Amino acid sequence: MTREIIAAVDVGTTKICALVGTVIHDSLGNLAIRVLGGGVTPSRGLRRGVVMDVPEVTTAIGEALESAEQESGEQITSAYLGIAGNHIATSNSAGISPIDGRHGVTGNDMQRALEGARAVQIPANRQIIHVIARHWKVDEQENIQQPLGILGSRLEVDAHIVTGTINAINNLAQCVLAHGIDIDELVLEPLASGEAVLTAEERQMGVVMADLGGGTTDLALFRGNGLWHTEVLDVGGSHMTNDVAIGLRAPFEVAEELKLRYGHLQPERIAADEQVWATVFGDKPERTFSRRFISQILQARAEETAELIQTRIAKSSYGNMVPAGLVLTGGASQLPGAVDLFRRILRMPVRIGSPVDHPAVHGLSRELQSPAFATAAGLLLWALYEDARAIHYPMQRMIPENGQILDKVGGWLKSLLPD
Repeated sequence: MTREIIAAVDVGTTKICALVGTVIHDSLGNLAIRVLGGGVTPSRGLRRGVVMDVPEVTTAIGEALESAEQESGEQITSAYLGIAGNHIATSNSAGISPIDGRHGVTGNDMQRALEGARAVQIPANRQIIHVIARHWKVDEQENIQQPLGILGSRLEVDAHIVTGTINAINNLAQCVLAHGIDIDELVLEPLASGEAVLTAEERQMGVVMADLGGGTTDLALFRGNGLWHTEVLDVGGSHMTNDVAIGLRAPFEVAEELKLRYGHLQPERIAADEQVWATVFGDKPERTFSRRFISQILQARAEETAELIQTRIAKSSYGNMVPAGLVLTGGASQLPGAVDLFRRILRMPVRIGSPVDHPAVHGLSRELQSPAFATAAGLLLWALYEDARAIHYPMQRMIPENGQILDKVGGWLKSLLPD
C-alpha cells in the first residue's frame, strides 16, 4: 500500500526547515501525521521574512530539502510552503449567495459567497493568498460557524482576506521551484503555527497566538474556530540579539550565543554578581559581562514587543474577545521568563505552545519538538486537515516563467463539501 507523503517548507529569517511526514491513523482511528524526517539550515538572504538574495535563499532551501530527504528516505516532489513577512496585509470583506430553499445551504452556495467576498479592490501589485470565512449568516440567523444544510433563502459570509505583494510571492516561490519541487499551496505562517499549538477550546473561546520569529512576530486572533485578525509585526528575536550586540559591542553571532545560553527575561532572578565571558570588538577581545545586564537588555526589547502586541490587539477592536489569552510560540518564546513577562504586561492568561503537544503529530525528533518548529509542523497539519475544512480557497499560484507571471498555475477554486 502506497503511503501518502506530505512535505512542508518553512522559510524563516533565521532558519529554514523542511519536514516530511506520512498520513497515519492513531490508536483511536483519527487521522494523524508521523514525521519521517526533517532538515534545518541557517537562513541566508532573507530580511524580515522577505527574500533579498534569491541565489542564497535557493541554496539554503536546497540544503534543508536534501537533509529532509536523506533522513526520511523519501523524495520530495511537492511541498506546502509557509509565507510571512512585512509585505503581508489583511482586510475583511463580505459575500452573498442565494440559497435553494428546498435543500438548504450547499458547498457551492458557500463557495459563491466566498467568491463574492473575494471580489474586492486590491492594488495591482498585490495578490490574494487566502479568503477565510470568519462566520456565516443565513437569513436572520447570525454567527453561524457551519451553515451547511441550514434552510433559508440568503447566505452571507464575513471573510478575512490575506494578501501579499506579487514580487515577494514570486521571489519565494522561485527559490523552491528551482529544485524541481511543486508548491502544493502557499499558507500564511500564523495560520500554520495556529494549527500546531492551539487547542480546540482556545480557538472556540477566543485566543491570540504570537509567533515570535527571528525577523518578525506573527499575530493571529481566533474565535469560534474562525480566524478574525492577522498581523505581522516588524520585531523578532533577531532584534533582541542585535540589542545585545550593540550593548556589549560584540559580533552578532556572539550576542546570539549569549542570548541563547544566558538570556533571561526576568533579570531580578539572576544573581547580581554572575559574570559571563564574551568575545567583543576592540583591543581586548575577551571581556566579562554581568549576566543580569544582558538579561536587562533582552527584557527591554521583550517588554516593547509585549506592549506592541497589546496595542495591536486593542486597535483590532477584538481585545475583549480573547478570554483564552495569549499563546506564545516561535524561537524567541523559549527565553526563560517569557510567560511571566507577557502575562504581567498583557494581563491575560499566557502559555507556551509547542508542536509536541499536538495529539495528531507523531515522531518529532527532540530538536523538532521546540516551539521554533511550530510553523513547519503546522504546515503538515494544514495539509492533513485540508480535506476536512468546510470551505477553502487554495492560493492562486504566482509562478514566474520567462519573466511573466502566470495566475492560477495549478490553482483552482475548490469546495471540499459534498453538494
